[in-house]
Amino acid sequence: MKNTIAGAVVVFAIVVAGGLYLRKDSTPANSAPALSAAAAPAHAAAVGSTTPADGAPRAPLTQVARPLPSDPRLAALAVSPDNGLIQFVVGKDGKVISEIDQDPNSLGFKKPLREYTYSGERVTGLTAYKYLGDQVQVTRTAVSYKPDGSVDQYRESTNYDFGKKPKREG
Repeated sequence: MKNTIAGAVVVFAIVVAGGLYLRKDSTPANSAPALSAAAAPAHAAAVGSTTPADGAPRAPLTQVARPLPSDPRLAALAVSPDNGLIQFVVGKDGKVISEIDQDPNSLGFKKPLREYTYSGERVTGLTAYKYLGDQVQVTRTAVSYKPDGSVDQYRESTNYDFGKKPKREG
């Protein structure tokens, strides 16, 4: 029970912080060219250069207004805002499928930060990686939806990958 309440408080704090961040960095609608829905899906609010799965460069995405999800748990599945230190890998359908760390001072430099799974237009899975020296924290989130579009199930698990341990001689 306490874990559920603590989790709800954390999710609420993330949603509020994200809303304040987007509000602070929002630009007037007429200051940037609008992208068609096919060119920039609502979930891809990232700004910066992207690389599709086939490796061909694409034009930078511009800030796309996205509606707040009806379920606050879905805010954690949104594409990260561009801080200039993330490479966004975009699939053939224009959706961000992976984020790669480009911060040379990071333990995860040039390693994946987040990987997304979609079913149609909805994000159904997220794998997030956090590099902690000799281990990697891997958080997997899976969402299933009801026919009306609301969240049916939301599952999250966290594991630690300690990598290969060196063999002892002798």
